[in-house]
Amino acid sequence: MTEQQKLLRLFKLIRLLKQRPGKTIHQLAQSLGITVRTMYRYLVLLEEVGYEIDKKGEPARHFLFEDETWQKPLFTEDESELLRRAIAGVPASHALLPGIRQKLFMSSTLLPLADGLMDIHQAQLLEHLAKAIDSGHQVSLVRYQSTNSNTVTDRIVEPLSFTDDYNVLVAFEPAAEKEKTFKIRRMEEAVILDTPCTYRGAGVIPDLFDWAGPEKIMVELALTNRAYHLLIEDFPPARAFTGRREGDAEFPYFFKGEVLGFQGIGRYVLSLPGEIRVIEPEDFRAYLKGRVEQFLLGE
Repeated sequence: MTEQQKLLRLFKLIRLLKQRPGKTIHQLAQSLGITVRTMYRYLVLLEEVGYEIDKKGEPARHFLFEDETWQKPLFTEDESELLRRAIAGVPASHALLPGIRQKLFMSSTLLPLADGLMDIHQAQLLEHLAKAIDSGHQVSLVRYQSTNSNTVTDRIVEPLSFTDDYNVLVAFEPAAEKEKTFKIRRMEEAVILDTPCTYRGAGVIPDLFDWAGPEKIMVELALTNRAYHLLIEDFPPARAFTGRREGDAEFPYFFKGEVLGFQGIGRYVLSLPGEIRVIEPEDFRAYLKGRVEQFLLGE
């Protein structure tokens, strides 16, 4: 089953649970075309992302719990839609956005969209990780998806801090004996362990391109329209370090900011051949040339 099919079933389940007097587990499973065992897993998932599911009667009929706030929504559907459009202009990386979206759909008659479910899940991950940082305990990042090794594994880490946009966790990984960065959206779950943290390192905050290194390097780039828009979409905090370049129609934008190594920003530049010119430093040009040669030679 594809992820899209699973998501559609979740939305259908939410709609079924909003119907009173509720439905039995067997009725819900039959409506969705799944087994009773899978049905229970779906109910657990909905509870994990913020829904309160109640049951009543014999056999038990399940339904979404609705207190007075749910029964008398703070916003009408039109008001909720207006608010959704208003927050659409807020960068997706803003730390407060998931909580605002959650409050919005939980206090209205609208059902959450797919990004709403993801936002709630990410907010809960951040909450668990923040607790682990405060208490000084290790965390298991369940089924973490690594793009570097192309693997999905559980990672035991000692959490240190978050980046400013709360999209990345900085943590020490005992197995690798070094600090690393982990994207929140690639974590399926964050489980706080009983093992206390022992690492007392610096906890270097990654740069705008999610790279943590030992030294600060000033980099200036000239960008095409496409490169500029992809930059601020993929790395929203970088917007503050961009501006217009006068008299250059081909490369009308610039980026000028500090990075902690060429690896992070290098991935961005190499993904857009012909769309970016390196103004400075010369060492960055040499780094990019070396990476291209490695690729062409298959090294």
